Amino acid sequence: MKKAAIIGGSMSGLFAANFLKKINWDYSIHEMVPEPLSGRGAGIATYDELAELVKFTTGYNQSLGTSCNERIVLNKQNDVISKIEYPQVFTSWQYLYDVLLSNIDKKKYFLGDECIEILKKERINTLIFKSGKEIQADLIIIANGIRSNLKKIVDENKPEFAGYVGWRGLVNEADLSEKTFDLISDYFCFVLPKNQQFLTYPVAGVGNKGLEKGKRRINWLWYKPVTIQEYNDILTGKSKKKYEHGIPPHEIKDELIKNLKEEGQTKLPSSINELINKTDQILVQPIYDLKCKKMVNENIIIIGDCAFTARPHAGMGVTKAGFDCYDLMKCLDNIELENLNHALISWEQKRMKEGIFLVERSREMGFYIKKDETIIMPKNEIVLDETAVSIKNIKNYPNKSSLFN
Repeated sequence: MKKAAIIGGSMSGLFAANFLKKINWDYSIHEMVPEPLSGRGAGIATYDELAELVKFTTGYNQSLGTSCNERIVLNKQNDVISKIEYPQVFTSWQYLYDVLLSNIDKKKYFLGDECIEILKKERINTLIFKSGKEIQADLIIIANGIRSNLKKIVDENKPEFAGYVGWRGLVNEADLSEKTFDLISDYFCFVLPKNQQFLTYPVAGVGNKGLEKGKRRINWLWYKPVTIQEYNDILTGKSKKKYEHGIPPHEIKDELIKNLKEEGQTKLPSSINELINKTDQILVQPIYDLKCKKMVNENIIIIGDCAFTARPHAGMGVTKAGFDCYDLMKCLDNIELENLNHALISWEQKRMKEGIFLVERSREMGFYIKKDETIIMPKNEIVLDETAVSIKNIKNYPNKSSLFN
């Protein structure tokens, strides 16, 4: 039986394992984190195509989360100043992760299993782990995200800081005042201060009743431009340790949270400030662009955020990772190993087009989030129309006609 080794056990790795399972490839997943992954990211915008991917690979045919039928923009006075109809389902990272995880063989999912080197010799790849373990595989799939140290064996491009960060948090609907609950709970909600963007939407709460209104959570994000000095300060923890790309929540300095709340009082409506003030744990995520030059090196490939990281405005990170793996399944089905590299090159050509398109599109969508007072803000309706929409609604999306064909 042909075998693939998957480095990284988050969304991309789980999608890869599920699709490999469908074509009877053996697989193993190697995740460096020793504990089960949980709570990574908060909310995920879903679309028909993502639901179809999940159903196709796992058979899961239930709703992936909570739904909103309309999008709104609020002003500083809590007035709705723009509104459009756009039905959409929002899920949580944990919910989707659990669905994908439930469909694979848990004995093939290894936690605390850090791969530190990949040795290439003809068509035989050897993975060397921190524990001293070594394994071989016909195909190696590197799916361990934007911070991957292994991806350089395929592509050496590095993430580029976009000039802003996203502060984020979760609040139980039950903890909100009646006024705020009524104002935002049924909507994909935006606030657009000068050079910034704030958004909220409902996601599943905890437990088997977490999809019920009133028992859900509100996910919020605040995109704010920062100088390089501010960026470095954000990534320097309470312990004085300097982090790269992201910082653990417990290391975020209290002064930064205090400043965030004070700025909210001057720029945001009271309903939005309530969300910030009632958040138990505020996180911060620097925003990056990552665009690889290649995804294949013989029988080693990179997928998901390891290859392309688009700014969150497009809302396509998980969906793109799913299609990376769906197209990979089609490429590998019934393939003979001597033809593997040729098939992977064809796969790469298609996936590169979509990755480049999404990175460029999301960069354009965030053009106004920078420290430049001369920038003219986009019209509210444009933000509502273009943020986190289905591939079917994106003009000029490459390979659109080939989805699921």
